[in-house]
Amino acid sequence: MKILTTYIALLISFAVSAVAGNEWTYQSEEGEDATSTHYYFYESNGDSIQRVRWVWNGGAQNLPTVTEYLLGSGKIMIRHLVGKRDDVASLVTGGDAELELKQEYSITAKSTAEMLVPALPAKSLSDTQRIDLKNLIDLLAKERKPYKTKAQQDGGGQPATRPESK
Repeated sequence: MKILTTYIALLISFAVSAVAGNEWTYQSEEGEDATSTHYYFYESNGDSIQRVRWVWNGGAQNLPTVTEYLLGSGKIMIRHLVGKRDDVASLVTGGDAELELKQEYSITAKSTAEMLVPALPAKSLSDTQRIDLKNLIDLLAKERKPYKTKAQQDGGGQPATRPESK
């Protein structure tokens, strides 16, 4: 019953996030080489970051990948997804696309006794989970700029008020 309740809660959260769309407040990016770039999008309520999306454009030949971190009350949900090459333009500007879920898991972060604990029956974090947490820490520490819509990025939106925000 507990698993069913958790599953239903996840489905509702996916439905709500799909309807609500992306509410990015910050963004950052870094190039890897001539064709490969990583894009980072942050959703904040003004007090804290609730969601981080890391998009790798796939370089010249690979499918784009997305790692999402949902920072909720008492847990961190981590999703690894893959998109289609046709959706790269939307993904790298913070847009939505149909993504294939490759892996999803949560890590408990409730209290001192239950801090950074994997879901049962695992007793310790896997290498992948530790890498994901390290990546999340790095992303949260990264300097970021206010998010610009696609129109603003293309120069068709509101003019920037500060030279450094262009």
